[in-house]
Amino acid sequence: MNPIVRRAAVIGTGSIGASLAVAARKAGAIGHVIGVGRGRANLAHAIDSGLVDEVSENPFAAVADVDLVVLATPVDSATQLLPALVAAAPERAIFTDVGSVKQPIVEAAVKCGVAERFVGGHPIAGGTGTGAIAADVDLFRGRTVVLTPTPEVAAGACAIVREVWAAVGARVVEMTAARHDEVVALTSHLPQFVAFALCASVGRSGEIDPALFGTGFRDTTRLALSDHDMWLAIAELNRESILQAMDRFASLWLELRAAVAVGDTAALRRIFQEARDRKARLSA
Repeated sequence: MNPIVRRAAVIGTGSIGASLAVAARKAGAIGHVIGVGRGRANLAHAIDSGLVDEVSENPFAAVADVDLVVLATPVDSATQLLPALVAAAPERAIFTDVGSVKQPIVEAAVKCGVAERFVGGHPIAGGTGTGAIAADVDLFRGRTVVLTPTPEVAAGACAIVREVWAAVGARVVEMTAARHDEVVALTSHLPQFVAFALCASVGRSGEIDPALFGTGFRDTTRLALSDHDMWLAIAELNRESILQAMDRFASLWLELRAAVAVGDTAALRRIFQEARDRKARLSA
C-alpha cells in the first residue's frame, strides 16, 4: 500500500512534531520523514529511537525534495520561517503546521503566495513534556485536530493533510482561523494562564508543606510546568482573543468574590450549578 505522502519534513522535533512523525510512519501514512531541529542531542534521540528516518539541522536543505512540510516549531518561529521554507521547497510541497494560534500563520501563507498549498492545523493534544523524548505514538489517537483551510486552498492539499491526521487516529474538524483562535483562547489559553496565576499566587504566600496540597491543586496547576517560551509567543500572537477570555473570566470571578463577601449563598449556588451543568454536558 502506497503512503499518503512520499517524503515529509517535520520542522521541529519536539513532543508534537516527533509524535506525529513516529505515528505517521507507523501507520504507513508517510513513507520517509526528515526530522529537523537545532539541538543535536534531541535529534540524536529522534533518529536512534526510530522516530524519524533521518535528521537535519538545516530546515531549508531538508525541504528540498519533500511533498509535505510540517511546521512544528513555536507559533512565532513557524510564522517567521514559512516564507524561506516556501522558497526552498518544491512547488508540489504542501505546508501545514501544529500551532495553537492560526490567524498569523494563515495570513503569512497568503502573503508568501502559498495559500493554495497551506492548511493550518492544530492538534488538541500534548502535555508538559518537551523534546523528542516526550514523543508518544498514540498521542493523537481519539483526539481532535482542527484544520483551518482558507477558501484559496486546493481541495487536494486539504484532503492529504486530513488523511494524514486520520491515519494517526485523530478526529478532524474544520473551522476558520479566526473562530479557532477565539475558541482556543477560552478552552486552552485561558486555562494555561489560570494555572500560571494560581501557582504563582500560592507561591507568594510563603512556603507550604507539599503534603498539604490536594489533588485539586495539583491537577489544576499541572500546566504551570509548560514551556514558557511557547506561551510567551502565544500571548503575543493571540493577544486580543486571550484578553477577551481573561475579561470574561475576571467578570465571573468578581461575581463569585462578591457573593462570598456578603454570604450570598443563592448566588453561589446558582454559579456552582451553572458550572456543574456545563461540565456534565462536556463529559456526556
